[in-house]
Amino acid sequence: MIPARSPRRDASSCSGGGVFAPSGDTGVEAEVNRLRTDLVAYLLRKTRGAGDAEDVVQEAFVRFHRAGHDLNSADARPLLFVIARNIQLDRWKADGRESARRSAHDIHDLDNGPRAIASETPDAETGLIRRQDLAAAAAVIRALPPKTRDAFLLHRFEALTYRQIAGRLGVSVSMVEKHIAEALRQLKKSRGD
Repeated sequence: MIPARSPRRDASSCSGGGVFAPSGDTGVEAEVNRLRTDLVAYLLRKTRGAGDAEDVVQEAFVRFHRAGHDLNSADARPLLFVIARNIQLDRWKADGRESARRSAHDIHDLDNGPRAIASETPDAETGLIRRQDLAAAAAVIRALPPKTRDAFLLHRFEALTYRQIAGRLGVSVSMVEKHIAEALRQLKKSRGD
């Protein structure tokens, strides 16, 4: 939101020349100083530091002047606030893009912080534990009764529904549910859960 307008001076009290009028014209200097102070106060509520706010205000005045606007116009104050706000938003966006680009490509950041990249390759100990768990599970599955083993393998590895399994094994859907539940119970028991 743009702050309320400060009291305007009469246009005839200024000698013209826009924002960068000769230093002898105290009316223009006073207006520039009032606008600068108001813009800095406005930006300080939205920015990180006074230095950033001062830089944005300076750039806003430069863009205002380059665009050919004059402080004597009725829309000068709101236009300066819009220019300053847009410059600030552009800087925030650029900072965000820069930090995203830097964090994605900085090799030193890859091992630190919450976005650290974990290795996809398990260490030797984890690999050994996984192989032992897999061997134990295979032994439990081989030890299951044939219909229980077949029902479990058809469901888990061939992704068949209970009805399809029942049709293949020649048993009821209820029996398939019992076979699969028993297989899961045995696997859980072998893990010590």
